[in-house]
Amino acid sequence: MRRTVILLLPILFACSHCAGPEPSPEPNPSTDSATMGPEDPTTAPPEIRPPKTASSGSTIPRDRPPSSAGPPVTAGGTRTPVTGSAPAVARSNDDGLVSCDAVDDDVSAADCREFTRQKARLRPGMLAFDPPSRMTVGVTYDLTLSIGKAADAEDVRADVRREGRRLEERTLQVGAFMTAQLTGTAFTIKLQGDQPAERKLGADRREIWQWQVTPTQPGAQRLLLKVSADAVRADGQRHRFSLSNRPVDVLVEVSASQRRESRAKAIEDSLGRGARVMSALEKWLIGLAALLAAAGGAWLALRKFGKGKELPPDTPVAKP
Repeated sequence: MRRTVILLLPILFACSHCAGPEPSPEPNPSTDSATMGPEDPTTAPPEIRPPKTASSGSTIPRDRPPSSAGPPVTAGGTRTPVTGSAPAVARSNDDGLVSCDAVDDDVSAADCREFTRQKARLRPGMLAFDPPSRMTVGVTYDLTLSIGKAADAEDVRADVRREGRRLEERTLQVGAFMTAQLTGTAFTIKLQGDQPAERKLGADRREIWQWQVTPTQPGAQRLLLKVSADAVRADGQRHRFSLSNRPVDVLVEVSASQRRESRAKAIEDSLGRGARVMSALEKWLIGLAALLAAAGGAWLALRKFGKGKELPPDTPVAKP
């Protein structure tokens, strides 16, 4: 019996803890109300605090941040996002200069906007040029350049293709304003027509330049074709978007008649030099003869002066 009671004691002790929670202590009105607030928080009045005032007397609401704390609010109630950095044009007025990537130069903000708009309208294009591989000194040749969009390649080639001429082609960007120039130190070059080298192209971006080229020196010579896509300001001043340089090698020859004329001229020049030499020699000989005559006269005078006056043979000699 005693052993049974001893075995049941732990079970009874555990059941005493599982019987239920301990009753909560009754609140003390003298202390709990000061630390925990009223027993029913739903019925407690909200706490009202006076708004903070600045030193100038203006009231700053607590529930609205300062205007500099966020982006500005538009009229519709939405906030406009503020980026970290604005474009160069936006940082300057129209009277200042900005760095314009379209032309890689410092221009006004208004010009930069216009140049950017013009550059956006550049299109892939091509040029076709028909310089002869051989030319003759003194003979004038017509050289033609055609520029157009890459989609109109066959029409561009047809503008300059002619029998016996090579066809030079090159890709480039074409825009509303293009400039083409042909130069060469051993040539006389004249642009045909009344239009300048700077042209304004139409919507089809097609244009033709023609030059009259006359070689002036024989041998291996070089022409240089320069084509640029331009940006144009309101006052007409141009800035360059891109430049295409095309050197063209030409062998300048001399014709048979020119060779004959050249030989005849060389002979004539040789005879002329000989005649000038003979003329100079003749003058030298005449001068030498005059010098010898003068020297002979002087010698004779000296000889006569050194001898006494001769007496006739029958003249008696006076005695002392």
